[in-house]
Amino acid sequence: MTTALHPEDPKQLGRHHLIGRLGAGGMGQVYLARSPGGRLTAIKTIHEHLAADPHYRERFRREASAARRVTGAYTAPVLDADPDARLPWLATVFLPGVTLRRAVAATGPLTAPAVRALAAALAEALRDIHAAGLVHRDLKPSNILLTRDGPRVIDFGIARAEDDRALTETGGMIGTPGYMSPEQIVDGPAVTGATDIFALGAVLAFAATGRDVFGAASVPALLYRIVHEAPELDGVPVESGLKDLIDACLDKSPGNRPDAAAVLLRTVTPTPSVWWRDEPLRSLVADAESTPYPDPEPMPAPTVSLPGPAPSPSFRWGELSRRAALAAGSAAFVGLLGYAVAQGGGADDPDEDPDAWKVTGGTAAPGAIRWRLSAGAGRVDALLATPAGLVLHGLEGTLTSTGSAQLRTASTGRRRWAAETSGEVPDDWGVTDDGLLLAGDIGLTPTATSTGKTLPKAATPEPTQQWFALAGTVMVIRDTDVLRAVSLTTGTELWRRKQSTEWRRPAVVGDALLLTDELARPTCVDAREGEQLWTYRELGEGDTVTAVGALPPDRFALLTEKGMLHIVDSRSGDRTAARALKAEIARGATALARTGTAGLLLTGSTLHGFGLDDARLIWSMPALGLDACWTRRPGGVHVPVVAGGLLLHWKDGRTLTALDPRTGRSRGRAKQFEDTGTAQCPPAVAPDGATVYAASGRACAALRTTTKGLTETHTRTAPAPVTALTADTRGWYACAGRKTVMAVNR
Repeated sequence: MTTALHPEDPKQLGRHHLIGRLGAGGMGQVYLARSPGGRLTAIKTIHEHLAADPHYRERFRREASAARRVTGAYTAPVLDADPDARLPWLATVFLPGVTLRRAVAATGPLTAPAVRALAAALAEALRDIHAAGLVHRDLKPSNILLTRDGPRVIDFGIARAEDDRALTETGGMIGTPGYMSPEQIVDGPAVTGATDIFALGAVLAFAATGRDVFGAASVPALLYRIVHEAPELDGVPVESGLKDLIDACLDKSPGNRPDAAAVLLRTVTPTPSVWWRDEPLRSLVADAESTPYPDPEPMPAPTVSLPGPAPSPSFRWGELSRRAALAAGSAAFVGLLGYAVAQGGGADDPDEDPDAWKVTGGTAAPGAIRWRLSAGAGRVDALLATPAGLVLHGLEGTLTSTGSAQLRTASTGRRRWAAETSGEVPDDWGVTDDGLLLAGDIGLTPTATSTGKTLPKAATPEPTQQWFALAGTVMVIRDTDVLRAVSLTTGTELWRRKQSTEWRRPAVVGDALLLTDELARPTCVDAREGEQLWTYRELGEGDTVTAVGALPPDRFALLTEKGMLHIVDSRSGDRTAARALKAEIARGATALARTGTAGLLLTGSTLHGFGLDDARLIWSMPALGLDACWTRRPGGVHVPVVAGGLLLHWKDGRTLTALDPRTGRSRGRAKQFEDTGTAQCPPAVAPDGATVYAASGRACAALRTTTKGLTETHTRTAPAPVTALTADTRGWYACAGRKTVMAVNR
């Protein structure tokens, strides 16, 4: 027996105790809750105008009942639901983890055995979903969660395709461009389980290559490619029949695709790989578990008035909730989201657009908020403070998959210019010393931050771009089979070389680029001319390079799979030192750098200092992880955070230390933050080189570096955990929960 939600009981849904609100979307509200046994759950309540529609309630009842029958090992099950409540609601398991898209972005494409194991897990999940008479409709990398127990399919739709007449009649279309099947595009929602198999093929291709199988383009271009063009499968491993399997899944005709059981039969093995437990994925998952959800917004919980006629405000395809709400396994919302599309529902207030980004003013008082930006139904995922103003990137919640890079005035938050992007979270962006914004991984042409003007066509990123590296005013770009260089002064192409070698992102010292590959020897190339300068021949037999780093002004560092650290002269290619390290190497979560007279190696959850002349490890210390400890510069280069000659380092999620980089010894007491979450981003250093801003969870602190360590000047509490932080001469900027940007005075 279920219990309806009553206005006089604002913190209870059935037997689930509400903790706080996680977010909202076109369907309704999303809440964090605890079950009677103390288990974390995600509760979805439905908007009042949908709850007032008897046809919607009946659909909700039927589909929630079917969804509760999906109990496979690789799905996030529905635990409870009440379609008869005054506001219908549904509860799902809350799962801490990291999405497949984020995992691949952080650690690179999966190995062939891992892709095969992933295919088997996803096929088993789809088999269970289809057996319940359901179709997922929106299988994609961000709807696949990696947990300590393996991959889970989340947000699976609960619409029976054969009964879905309302959507068919209205011509609604559900899915994510790039992962939709041809029949979703041409025939609308009249889909079967074969639709999910098509998406499975696209997901596996992404996992194997790190690229979307139909490229990055506008929504109309993506939909055209899916219907009319062949998928791009270059780089997909042929071993174990992976390429043939993916090609079969991506057949344009639904009847020619294998079903989930057939995919499972082709991929299952007696000893499946537990690839998510290998580094660096293990650390990524562990970090997610340590912060299973952002601090929810405080209550009140939902109120109920249930008006008579249902309003029909325009629907916008925005982000439903914060990352944690998605990770909770919100199983029912994709199918029911289709109903909201078909009926035209979505906005909470028809007189106000809840999706729009809004800026509100503050005060000029020291330490006070200068202005605040709310992302509405969109998100903000990256910030950069520049002399021209604050550059940010996000989604504005419009009916498109495109994102927005934009410049906002530091004093008021007013938008000065905006440029369209692919909509993905930028992983390879930054501003050069000359004020150019570089973000090729999200399709942005190099753009002058002060004016918004772009470089000529030669500098426009190709859809096949894999990485770019920056050497002064020269940008070297790796496309699928081409290595090319573009001048950032004129925008003209300097040189182009056909390259079959799968070069990884290089380390750069001066004009020298050190390129590495699994099979080829490390090779140094001149960034301005494209000519090969030297090849390094001192690797041990059977050893390969895991990470490279720049040790300016004249050395490179190479770390190998077997734990050998090589220091190499950047001019001649001669080895100056080499040493076997007694350290665990975390592929994909490792970086090497130099600060002053010390070399630094951050790998997995440990930071090491090493000698530049002898490669000897001098000291070691626990570390929160690469993305939280070191900042990322243009070209994807990770660099340590240094202020006042001290290395600022997150020892764990709440402890910020100031170290002497030569000895690893702490200067003064560490800054211990309150227990409001864990640090998610590196500290930001102001232009004066001595003022530091750091955030752990929702707690933000302004600090000064002295010879004795860190001195706190003031603190502020953000409305949600801080996910990005940057600073300029006016103060600092924090992105809270990807929904709010705070500009705070120094």
